Amino acid sequence: MPKSPRTVSRVRARVFVRPVARPLAVAAVTLAAGAVLTGCSGSDSWNPFDHHEQRSEYATGAEAKKARTSMPRWLPDDATDIKYVLSTTGDDRLIAAKFKDAEPPAECVTGKGAAKAQGNPKLEADWFPKDLAAKVDTQCGTWSGATVDGTFYAWQDHDVVQKSPRTEQPR
Repeated sequence: MPKSPRTVSRVRARVFVRPVARPLAVAAVTLAAGAVLTGCSGSDSWNPFDHHEQRSEYATGAEAKKARTSMPRWLPDDATDIKYVLSTTGDDRLIAAKFKDAEPPAECVTGKGAAKAQGNPKLEADWFPKDLAAKVDTQCGTWSGATVDGTFYAWQDHDVVQKSPRTEQPR
């Protein structure tokens, strides 16, 4: 028995809708995957399109060291206002912190004659002084830094870390 016109139109409607729905579903999945791959999934990176850096802020040194194994161990637990940038493709790092007594930790060597810049900062952040390499007066293992306006700023250069003894490399 031949199909009624009503049945034929339903079949055509399904065939017509499916080709439109499938590309929309593929587009939705592609956008979701793109968001995850670019870091829009809630990571601590400030720039979701930056695949080679991670940026973090912590209230205290203890919180920072608990959250990240790459955080320098010389950072005092009672340090505050921690800002941190790390390269995900090497050992380049930037850090800013305020110390309770405004002095670098005891593990660090201080003084213009005792400390010299090790390598150069390769990362950038709007909060990190551009001319810090000229002000270096503190060395904490493979980190070079200085206190500017009450905040301690330091960097670690990947090349310096690679040349240093294994015991000084970050975890």
